[in-house]
Amino acid sequence: MQSSTTYQELSNSYSSQIRNLFLAPENIGVGEEMRGGSAVPLQILVERAEALAETSQQLGESTTIYLSDETASTSQQEAAEMKLLAQAIAELEAAQALLESAEDAKRDIKRGKIPVGSDEPSRGVKINPRVQASIENSAIIVETPLEAGVPLFSSDDSNRSGLPSDLAGAKTTLQRTVESSLRAICKDTSRVGWRAINDLLLMDAAAMRQGLAFVSKDAAQLIDQMVEGAGSFILRLVKTAIRLLGQAYNWVRAILGQEIEAEGRKQVGGWLDELKQDGSEEGLFGKLVPQIYKTAVIQTELQGLLESTQADITQINQATEVVDSLAKRHQAKAKQVEQLLIVLAFIKKIPALKTPQGTVIIAAVTTGITCYILYLGNDHIRDGQIVLNEHFSFRIPDRVVGVRETVQKALGIVLLPTSNITPG
Repeated sequence: MQSSTTYQELSNSYSSQIRNLFLAPENIGVGEEMRGGSAVPLQILVERAEALAETSQQLGESTTIYLSDETASTSQQEAAEMKLLAQAIAELEAAQALLESAEDAKRDIKRGKIPVGSDEPSRGVKINPRVQASIENSAIIVETPLEAGVPLFSSDDSNRSGLPSDLAGAKTTLQRTVESSLRAICKDTSRVGWRAINDLLLMDAAAMRQGLAFVSKDAAQLIDQMVEGAGSFILRLVKTAIRLLGQAYNWVRAILGQEIEAEGRKQVGGWLDELKQDGSEEGLFGKLVPQIYKTAVIQTELQGLLESTQADITQINQATEVVDSLAKRHQAKAKQVEQLLIVLAFIKKIPALKTPQGTVIIAAVTTGITCYILYLGNDHIRDGQIVLNEHFSFRIPDRVVGVRETVQKALGIVLLPTSNITPG
């Protein structure tokens, strides 16, 4: 495992750089209520962004190591996953602001405010308060030490004090908690997943196909086409923005593992073709999610397990607490994924990404996010492959002890993976 001190220093450096990216030099280190209305000069912004992209790559690659490090604890791996998501959000926000700055500079050139090819822009950049707030939220997660974990949700001990003291009541409460947690995880998956899938279904088919085969290194080959004829200053802005966009995509891929994510994109692509032919809509997708995760199978199993288990009240109540927390942990991560999609919705409206080349990049990132949200729900519920519409499937990493495995362990019974079980 890498040095935790060195890793923390890198995390702190990244958080400082992303926080200060859009702050005027005189406002760095000053509380928000004391900041003036001045903007950061574009020349300084470009230099900061290029330095940030370098630090981002180092930090993302270092965080990725924890996902596959056998000496890392489960809590460290979960914290690493949250950190990668937070880093991806911050970099999409930064990419959006940089691309918008490039568009402003191009407009100034057309209006004659900047000589063509000049590296002396006439204005600075003021950051949107929403973007700065989003970056701050991400920076807090990134700089939290891995050993401390990441606060996923507010602590709530109300359940603990109200758990039953009799065996029958404990079993009933576990059954109800499993049902409500499965429903909550499926609901979050349906809401966030449909947002991504609907974008893909509305996308140009050719761009969609190219996006399925896209890898971040391809972005470099697309940049020159996207900014053909631009001056060197604007080119630096756009190149750095696209690099950050590509790296944000890399961090989503890293959570799944790049080989798994690549296969997942192919399988999801085939599945989406069928959904498009079937005229899929949000309500139908919401019904598909419980089928994908086999929640009915899990609930039927639980009924039988509760009838035969020798587990005591303490073991059953502990399982109830864990199952309840799984839904909250999933919700926290799903909200991060939703934030990624919200930022992407802003980014794709920028003229530079309305091009065919930009659409390919957006398609790739959106498909990767779709794979991740499907994986996320599966990981919090059950083990085994994700199977889509019976004949599209891909394997996933198993990082979370999900609802089904938690119940099995608590009740002292080991079953076959749900991927080997078909509803009867």
